[in-house]
Amino acid sequence: MDELSGIELLESTKITSQVIITTAYQEYALKGYELRIADYLLKPFTFNRFLQAVNRIQENIIYRSAESHPDFLFVKTGNRLEKVMLNEIIYIEGMRDYRRIHTLSKKIMTLQNFSEFEKLIPSNLICRVHKSFMVALNKIESIERNRIIIAGQLIPVSETYKESFFQLINNKA
Repeated sequence: MDELSGIELLESTKITSQVIITTAYQEYALKGYELRIADYLLKPFTFNRFLQAVNRIQENIIYRSAESHPDFLFVKTGNRLEKVMLNEIIYIEGMRDYRRIHTLSKKIMTLQNFSEFEKLIPSNLICRVHKSFMVALNKIESIERNRIIIAGQLIPVSETYKESFFQLINNKA
């Protein structure tokens, strides 16, 4: 960059991304860390050192995404908001205008729709498998063809969600 150095660019913007500075100039290291960069690689650097920096960024992203998703949600039921712990959800069932949340201890009826749940709940915990069902991946007992057995219930996996569901399952295995 002719007009602006990388450090000047970082100073002039509010970049929230993870940044690795690669340079032959050691004197910018302190300034880089003041700007909260993820890593500083002094040229020449090895591929292993580069890989170490990338792995650190991946760990930061995983940690931040875990922080940004709470382990509970509030659902409107009747005239109140009820707290539901995500780790207690077994599956969510669509029933016309309502959703029934099946948990380890109770069933909760709500008017919230599936798209709202999909925004609130990370898909690696509870994912959509059918237009009328979301299931907790860690509660699945078995999968047979396009059907899931969970809490003794048989839940279909539709063609629409089949590919993404099996991709999630294969990444967990």
